[in-house]
Amino acid sequence: MPRYTVPQRAPRQRRSLSRRAKILAASLLLPISLLVIARTPVQAAPSNNPIFATIQDVQNAINAALAPIQSAIASLQTQQANQATQISNLQSATSKSLKVYDANGQELGILVNHDSRTGNLIYDDVYSPTLNRFILLYEQSFGFANIFFDGFANVTSASYQSSDCTGTPYQLEAGEFHNSIAHDLIPFTPQIYYEFSDSEGPSSITTNSDGSWNTATNQFVCISQTRTDVTAYELHQVNLPFSTPISEPLQFKYQ
Repeated sequence: MPRYTVPQRAPRQRRSLSRRAKILAASLLLPISLLVIARTPVQAAPSNNPIFATIQDVQNAINAALAPIQSAIASLQTQQANQATQISNLQSATSKSLKVYDANGQELGILVNHDSRTGNLIYDDVYSPTLNRFILLYEQSFGFANIFFDGFANVTSASYQSSDCTGTPYQLEAGEFHNSIAHDLIPFTPQIYYEFSDSEGPSSITTNSDGSWNTATNQFVCISQTRTDVTAYELHQVNLPFSTPISEPLQFKYQ
């Protein structure tokens, strides 16, 4: 009797993608992956992360570092404002001074010193802003008026190279005497007032006459006086900002 053999199915074989198909699939997946990544929101690490810090943490650290500097700047600005106020107050305060007037109301200058300790004389040191010179006055009602003229207490003489007190007048340099009048108005006669300047420097000259005002006779006196190679300053005549003679008693006003 013949045998019947059941036919058997051939074993399955795995289908594999071709190389071209793999490349095509990869090219499609790459854009999709990038799109997914791009649409994913970026998140910073938690604030308690010891390595990474958030933007807010960085900003807070910057603000903390700048705080002392900003405070110092504000303090300096406040100090500058206070100093400006103090300067303004000082300028307002120093705008007032004790001014000196004669009996007719002429303003003579600013009182610097009032000295009544020299015998029966009272001296007043007055600074003239117009002349930029100090003026030494005396109050004649206390006597000795005949040794001065027109209220001026530092009447002086002048030296000349000529023999008749003509030409350029000079003030001889004389140590402490020079220092005492270097910044003063120098009365010479009731009509002539001089000054000299250290900035010009002295000259070495030979003088042959001296001239001065005689208060007893109210006359100019010239005498022969020869000095060789003396150091002297040239005197310059100035115009007074007030008229003479100065009328007394003097008046003092704080203005």
